[in-house]
Amino acid sequence: MAEGDLLDFGGGGATVLSVPGHTEGSIAVLLPEHRTLFTGDTVARLAEGPVPGVFNLDRARTAAAFLRLSALAADEGVETVCFGHGEPLTSGGGETLAQSAARYS
Repeated sequence: MAEGDLLDFGGGGATVLSVPGHTEGSIAVLLPEHRTLFTGDTVARLAEGPVPGVFNLDRARTAAAFLRLSALAADEGVETVCFGHGEPLTSGGGETLAQSAARYS
């Protein structure tokens, strides 16, 4: 899978997003029709909220990918965010990611 690939599932398709940093081939998946984002290991949800994932091959690229996903989620009006680690956000996910990203920009 590569950046921009469209997957035929989710009743409206899903877009693959390349977010290297955790590993070279890390991806996230956006289901725009369902306002849902799967971040993979690029973003984790800890007690204090969403943070760039931990145990990364390239911390700077992970931080950049985190900021990209946060901006995209806010722009797309994402409500649900599912993380590789931590409980999902089931409402206001884009806004919550954007608020968290402000600490890293």
